[in-house]
Amino acid sequence: VNFLAMANVNLQVVTEADKFAISSIGVFTNKVKLDYDEAPHNYSVEISISDGATTDIAVVEVQVTDINDNSPVFASDPTTKSVPEDIEVGSNVTVVPATDKDSGFNKEIRYSLRGGDGTFFIDPVSGMVRVAGELDRETKAEYNVQVVAKDRGRPARSSTATLLVQVSDINDNVPKFSESEYKVEVLEIESVGTSVLSLSAADPDEGANGKVTYSIFQQSPSSDPAVFDLDSSSGTLRLAQPLDYNGVKVYSLMVQASDGGTPSLVGNSSVVVKVMDVNNNPPEFSKESYDVSVFESLASGAPFLTLEVTDSDE
Repeated sequence: VNFLAMANVNLQVVTEADKFAISSIGVFTNKVKLDYDEAPHNYSVEISISDGATTDIAVVEVQVTDINDNSPVFASDPTTKSVPEDIEVGSNVTVVPATDKDSGFNKEIRYSLRGGDGTFFIDPVSGMVRVAGELDRETKAEYNVQVVAKDRGRPARSSTATLLVQVSDINDNVPKFSESEYKVEVLEIESVGTSVLSLSAADPDEGANGKVTYSIFQQSPSSDPAVFDLDSSSGTLRLAQPLDYNGVKVYSLMVQASDGGTPSLVGNSSVVVKVMDVNNNPPEFSKESYDVSVFESLASGAPFLTLEVTDSDE
C-alpha cells in the first residue's frame, strides 16, 4: 500500500510492528512472510502520522488469502495391511487418509491407485481401499500399491504413499499325490521293515494348512495285523509282515494324505503291490515211493509208470 505522505511528518506502525512496516514516503509493506496456514488470516494494523504537534491514527485491514502451497500429507507411510485370501470382492481393506493445510479447493483431496494389477480400487473421496478381484495367496502373496493423494488447487499438488497388502492363507487346497495310482513289485523274500515305496503329496497352503500326514485306510485282501505300514510324516511304505507269493499275489492299498487345517482336507490315492515269486520251493513227487509190477516180456522202451511232480513256485 502506498500512502501519500507530506513533508516533515513522521509515519509509524503502531500495532503488528513486527510484521508490517511503513516507509517515510508512505509505502506499507510486510516484514515477514505471511502464512495463511499457520498465522491469523486477518490483521488490523494501526499506523500513525505526526507533524510534531498533532497526530492522527489510521487502521489498515490486512486480509491474507490462501494459495496452494502445501501438498497433501499422509497419516502414515508405508502402511501394511493383512487380508485373508477368501475375502469377498468389494470388502474394505483399509483407509489411507491424507490431509492438506490449505483451505477451500486447495485442501480438497482426491485419491487414486497405482499398481495392484487391478485387484484393488480406492474411493476417490474417502480414501477407502477395497477389493476389486478375487485373491489367491498361492498365486500372489502380497501386493505393493501406490496411493496417490492430489488436491484440487491450481496447479494441483500431490503426494504418494505405499500400501503393502499381505494375503493371509486359508485352508483351500486339498493335498495332491504325485500319482493317482502307484504300482510296485516286491520279492516275497523281502524282510519286515524293508522300504517298498515312497509316496509324496503336495499342499501349497501355508503352515499347518500345508502340512501333510499320510495313512492307509484300506488294505485288500485285509489282514490282522496289516501287512504294510505307512510312515505318517515321510510317506515311506514299509513291510510290516512277511510276504508269501503262494498266499497272496497282489495287494491293493487305499492311502490318504491329510493336511493340518481346520477342518482338515484329504486327498486319496491307491497303491498296487505285486508280490514277486522267488524259487524257494523244491519240486515234490506225488508219492514218496512207487511200487510197480511189470511183465518180463515187456518190450524195451515201453512205458510202465508216470511220475507226477509239482513245484509251488511260479
